[in-house]
Amino acid sequence: MKTLNIIGSGRVGRACGRMWAQAGVFEIQDVLTRSRESAAEAVKFIGAGDAVGGLAEMRGADVWMIATRDDAIVPSCRTLADSGKITPDDIVFHVSGATPSGDLEPAREHGALIASVHPIKTFTDAEQAVQSFPGTYCSAEGDAEALRVLRPAFEKIGAKVFDIASGLKSLYHSGGVFSCNYLVALIEQALRAHEKAGIPRAASLKALEPMVRETVDAVFDTGPARALTGPISRGDVATVRRQLAAVEAWDAAAGGLYRGLGLIAVALAEADGRLDAACAKELRAALSGR
Repeated sequence: MKTLNIIGSGRVGRACGRMWAQAGVFEIQDVLTRSRESAAEAVKFIGAGDAVGGLAEMRGADVWMIATRDDAIVPSCRTLADSGKITPDDIVFHVSGATPSGDLEPAREHGALIASVHPIKTFTDAEQAVQSFPGTYCSAEGDAEALRVLRPAFEKIGAKVFDIASGLKSLYHSGGVFSCNYLVALIEQALRAHEKAGIPRAASLKALEPMVRETVDAVFDTGPARALTGPISRGDVATVRRQLAAVEAWDAAAGGLYRGLGLIAVALAEADGRLDAACAKELRAALSGR
């Protein structure tokens, strides 16, 4: 069994560490976080490994997982590379969706194989993440030799691993931001609009919940084009013009958001055959201010 050291054990590191330990995928060896106390907490959660207070205390390992915040990945990798702990053909990988594996170049310069495997999942709670992880899709990129080890390691804990292009990592990650982070921001914008119209936030949230849940279910059941409803899907140009004017009069930034998302909705409705070319053209003109 290959040994694994973990640097920076946040929720992703803790969850994966526990699952690998329980499945007998890796021998969890040393865990390093910002303090020996937090490392001990991580080891307790994982159920395996030893907490260390500094990199100097870490033993050599077959695999090194960097599970820090994104902005600490490169500094952590550089410190690891400079420590002399890496030996040729060690695997050094991180679990960030935004950072390409190429940023681990300091480790490669010392003979390591480098890679990145990113679970497409929210890790709001490590315990919950462990329970719900099976079936999680994970993107992978990096050295083929490293992925030959990491791919089955993730698959053995229930992941579905697919390859992505390293050079398009930021674009790939933006898909998660749009679908998850910005979905939250869109709902917040809806609450603000309701507040402006005199509806209390708590009441608005309850009123919107069924519609939002039904819409999300429809997107994944039938696809975005078929799930689209509302004035654009019906070709109701007058309503779109009136609504856009009201939103822009209230909040210019929200108006820009309405325009941009509206143009995407027009393309969806046109592709689905619900708008003819003339109506789509008129809607685009309305959303573009023409």
